[in-house]
Amino acid sequence: MLLLVTACKTSIEPDFGYTPELPKAGQIVTFANLTEGDESWSWTFGDGGTSTAENPTHIFRKPGKYDVSLTVNSNKNDVRTKQIVVYDSVPSIYIEGESVKYYQPTEFSVLVYNPYGYDVTYEWTFSTNAHSEDIDESGKSTESALSVYFNQKNVEETVHLELTVGDSLYKINKKFIVQDVLARSLVMAAQNGKILRQRIFDKGPEDYTQTTFSSGKHPFYIQCLSNKLYIFDAGTHVGATKEELTGKTGDGSIRKIDFETGLSTEIVNNSNVGAEHGFYNGFVDGSTIYWTDFSQFVYKTPNNNSALGNFDWRGSADAQTAVPFYLVKADRLGYYGNGLTNDQLSGGIYFYDNIYFWAKAGNGRGIYRFSSTDILSSNVTGAGTPPQSGTILADFAVRAFAIDNMNQKIYFSVTAPADKTGLWVANLSGTNPVRIDDAPMDAPSEYITGIVVDNVTNKVYWAYRAPVQLSADYFIEHPNHRSGVKSVRLAKSNSVYKDIEYFVSDVEVYGIAIDEVIK
Repeated sequence: MLLLVTACKTSIEPDFGYTPELPKAGQIVTFANLTEGDESWSWTFGDGGTSTAENPTHIFRKPGKYDVSLTVNSNKNDVRTKQIVVYDSVPSIYIEGESVKYYQPTEFSVLVYNPYGYDVTYEWTFSTNAHSEDIDESGKSTESALSVYFNQKNVEETVHLELTVGDSLYKINKKFIVQDVLARSLVMAAQNGKILRQRIFDKGPEDYTQTTFSSGKHPFYIQCLSNKLYIFDAGTHVGATKEELTGKTGDGSIRKIDFETGLSTEIVNNSNVGAEHGFYNGFVDGSTIYWTDFSQFVYKTPNNNSALGNFDWRGSADAQTAVPFYLVKADRLGYYGNGLTNDQLSGGIYFYDNIYFWAKAGNGRGIYRFSSTDILSSNVTGAGTPPQSGTILADFAVRAFAIDNMNQKIYFSVTAPADKTGLWVANLSGTNPVRIDDAPMDAPSEYITGIVVDNVTNKVYWAYRAPVQLSADYFIEHPNHRSGVKSVRLAKSNSVYKDIEYFVSDVEVYGIAIDEVIK
């Protein structure tokens, strides 16, 4: 019988009305419960006030927009909410929300007590910090309401409004402070300088700030993870061929910087050994730090704050394979002799879906994929048997790459052949490569080394340094070929976008990374 009563019970549709229809601040507003079949009532008036009366009264002390809710019978599903506009005798500017925040859209409107329906006209005036589709170049707008964001923080703004209601003219001002907000950041390793930070906002970038942390000599790759920054510095002497490094001493390192404490920890260095043992690329997956030298080796070490100190191999030429952090050598993959050889510039290392991706530039081509079981115990003397996972992008010398796991795409920079230099995107399988940016190249070893995918902003960012020999006239004709960090929308399925924008221009950086910790 209880089940029958429950099943037959009709649903309740809460409803209410109120008078007067156009309430003013300080005026008594009477609410009438119009619900049928209810037995208890819980009211919230949007200004902190509440009531359990069936037909309560309430006074709104300030003009504004209030969400009034009625809940009946203690059932959270039996709720009705209506927005009530409370006016003042004099029109006032209404700002949606508690404050105006930096780079975040804010709704501006006017509370106009107009019971007789007079014609109303609006003329807003905003500062140059205000941006909206409804604001013209002079800072004016004639809309009744508009969405605005401000690109300067911690400043006082004043909005002016000339409002005509029938034959009456009102001149209204509204002052407020644009509050700063926390945001994710793009971190950049400046050439021969410091680590730079620039926060990311939907409506645009702010100016970058310079941290106190050194970026190193050639920090080709950096990565942020759990409020820490990993810097892979190849050192002073770099090049795209072995001949450029012969006889030169290394001074590169891997460093970890804790953004919270400011502590910088050196993990490993190659001081007093050959420059070819510099740290050209890297990758951190939380538990493990991976890195490549100039060409032949990939190494790994636990990400546990242990310092490995200095590279110093003695004995046979193959001594590196005996160190505990050795992962693979070029001639211990079946690709050796089938496109992969010694002395090919490493263009990046990544571990994804239990497969390693090892890119080659300089006189090398493509990205070689392999699993841990594909690593041989001894070197290949002839042409080996390539691993089943196979090579992708074999027609390109790949200087750097980044994988978009969500959309199954790979972004990569190309240094050769000469007619294919630039930033490209392809399917993760390597098919359907499309060039996005054909910016000219200077030194192949330093060409677009920083690429990062950001699925939050739906963009890929890459760092570009323009050749120094280009003239000023060239940049006038090719504005997208200036030094800086560029961005474009992420490729989706078969759609590739080429509407390149500068996240920051006229800055020369190598590695770039997204810091997910808001600051």
